[in-house]
Amino acid sequence: MTQSQKSKIDPVRYEMYVHRLVSIAEEGRIALQKVCASPIVVQGGECMSAFYAADGTTIHTASGHLRFSAGCEDAVKAILASYSDNPGIHEGDQFYLNDPYIASTHIYDQMIVKPIFHAGSLLGWTGSMTHTADTGGVMRGGATEIFHEGVRSPGIKLVEGEVLRKDVFLNLTVQCRDPEYVGLDLKSRIAANNVCARGFRQLIDRYGIDFINAANAKLIADSEAMARARLRSLPDGVWRAVTYGSATDIRSGDAKALRVECTMTKKRDSVVFDFAGSSPQNEDAGNLTWVGSWGQLFVALSSQLFWNIPWNGGMARPVSMKIPEGTFLNCRYPAACGNAPALGGVLTSAASQCIAKMLFAAGIDEDVNASWYGSGGAGEGANTGGPGFFYGGHNQYNMVVGQGLYDMHASGFGAAPYRDGVSTGGHMNNPRVGISDIENIELQYPLVYLSRNHMADSGGYGKYRGGLGLHRIIMVYGTQDLTVNYSPYHGIPGGWGLFGGYPMGIGGNKFVVQPSDLRNELRKSRFPVTFSEVSSWGKIVAPKLPPLQRLKIPEFYLIADPCGVGSGYGDPLDRDAEPVLQDILLGAVTPERAAEVYGVVVAGDPPALDRAATEARRDAIRRERLAQARPVGNAPGAGRAAPDKSGSSLRRMHEYVEIAKLGDGRLVLRCRKCSHVYGPASENYKNGALRRIVGLYDRAESALPDGARGLAQLHEYFCPGCGTQVDVETHCPGVKGESSPIWDIEIDLSAAGAPAGKAKSPAPRRERVKA
Repeated sequence: MTQSQKSKIDPVRYEMYVHRLVSIAEEGRIALQKVCASPIVVQGGECMSAFYAADGTTIHTASGHLRFSAGCEDAVKAILASYSDNPGIHEGDQFYLNDPYIASTHIYDQMIVKPIFHAGSLLGWTGSMTHTADTGGVMRGGATEIFHEGVRSPGIKLVEGEVLRKDVFLNLTVQCRDPEYVGLDLKSRIAANNVCARGFRQLIDRYGIDFINAANAKLIADSEAMARARLRSLPDGVWRAVTYGSATDIRSGDAKALRVECTMTKKRDSVVFDFAGSSPQNEDAGNLTWVGSWGQLFVALSSQLFWNIPWNGGMARPVSMKIPEGTFLNCRYPAACGNAPALGGVLTSAASQCIAKMLFAAGIDEDVNASWYGSGGAGEGANTGGPGFFYGGHNQYNMVVGQGLYDMHASGFGAAPYRDGVSTGGHMNNPRVGISDIENIELQYPLVYLSRNHMADSGGYGKYRGGLGLHRIIMVYGTQDLTVNYSPYHGIPGGWGLFGGYPMGIGGNKFVVQPSDLRNELRKSRFPVTFSEVSSWGKIVAPKLPPLQRLKIPEFYLIADPCGVGSGYGDPLDRDAEPVLQDILLGAVTPERAAEVYGVVVAGDPPALDRAATEARRDAIRRERLAQARPVGNAPGAGRAAPDKSGSSLRRMHEYVEIAKLGDGRLVLRCRKCSHVYGPASENYKNGALRRIVGLYDRAESALPDGARGLAQLHEYFCPGCGTQVDVETHCPGVKGESSPIWDIEIDLSAAGAPAGKAKSPAPRRERVKA
């Protein structure tokens, strides 16, 4: 769109049009939720309505789930490419698609798109998307190929000339275990599209076709311009992150770690995310397709980097993504990918870390957050706050059960440079998130909730604490055939703390308990309510099932299942003692953990600060750090304090590290607290730090399955001068490509003390990379 064309649009009419377009999309999304049967949609808000240009470019998204925003655009483009001639695209048609190799994350993410015509010409599209858990196929946890996962469509005309095609509808629904539920989900998407298409035609009648076309083009062009302007305001450089998921080896049943390596290169007004170095694809359903990974990257872009820019095709144009084919982030067909969202959260987490550190270097503290994917045993072999077990069998009314429980929508938020994370605050994927209602769950599932509470000590430790996750204790009731996909949590945090904060506090592990005398205790109104006590109510059931098998859970057994937590920000010893005391009084932190990690000592009943003991404890922790840690680099003098307060600071690149120009003219990386010089500004500051390697659960406790406890470790980095903890890395020594330390921040020194350059440099939206 040229500048002269944009200038012809009346700005008042344009704003009126955009606001009305937004309202119509919201109306469609609400209509979808009113009709839908899926609990994750009705209660959790995991759905989307959107408008697209005639070529499929996104115009506007009303998203309850950010991952979906990218999916429908690919669906529209696929329908145009494949079906324009046969069977043809006509007014009143609607097409169904759920193929993750074309336009979604896994087959359970399903979309329907509808063309919008004016005077016989294709003007645009509207699309809707939801998560529908039942597609037929094998039960969750048993697939090794996409063919095992049930109904999969690369696109089929479900509605023709405004009439639902009964033949197609029945073919899509009768292959599923609960066809009525699946059918209602299909009709909810059709309803949303009808609402949006009707509203869009009313806009045409009001504003005219020429204005509509010009306004839509302006909306897309403005988003691109805003995104490029945002990037130009940020420093150029390279940021790197390594995050981990986990899976169960289908041959041995042993735990294995999955590595995501992200290198983000920002130059002028474009940014590239390169995931070379990530782990190979899995033999089970723990994979993402390339388009699925783009959806996961879109979560980080839209919620963090471009949160204040309209989410459409223009916003994404300055962004490129590279992923080698054959990795679990870009699997080769016909790999199964039913567990893609849980592991995809690890990709989102890695990209989010790079973005957060770039925003911090730009001084935009209010947009910086530590990870929202700190930990949580709720993922299916991952730890990013997934739905936990997927249930199968029948409920108390002999109706089919085939869903997960989506309490993970109340995960903890990451901490920020100025505040703690919000406990059970939401989920990064979904800005309109809602937590499952317990009464509705107990109506639909053969389950009784005994407890759903904040999990003490779970938030990542730091100067600002990560938000607490929740734990749930559930009793099986009213069924004799309940099964779950059993993949034990392997204890690796999927997220990251910022600048010395920890990725997690105490880790949780989903497990099943065979109670010893629960029914008699229930008659006395006694039952477990905290995660720490549930294991004492009986025997923990921890079988090593044959790979790809499901676990049967008898009636009155207990299920203990935690959700994701927020990660910490900054050195825990820098946390004011008073907030730690308040955490103790509120039950967010235990006195033992306060003394061990935060160095805060309390005494008395009720607890009160012992300030002298606190000061002594913190001094002792710092001395312990310096005594136990070892130099990272091998250069002479490595690991020794080397203060130099001369010169001036050029850029704050880290909570505790700055780029400085010394009195002798050298550009260096320097401690912001004690002026220790880590080394040249062109190198990794960690090379001039001290490092201590500890087992993961030396800092966070968990009941882990056999063989998993040694899977991961933490690398803690300290300033040799003042003992400040400047970073905490998660590492899995057995994973190919593992190296330490990670060079996480590499700022372009040509702009170290000034805003990034102004030049424009168009970049492709995405780039496929083959191995």
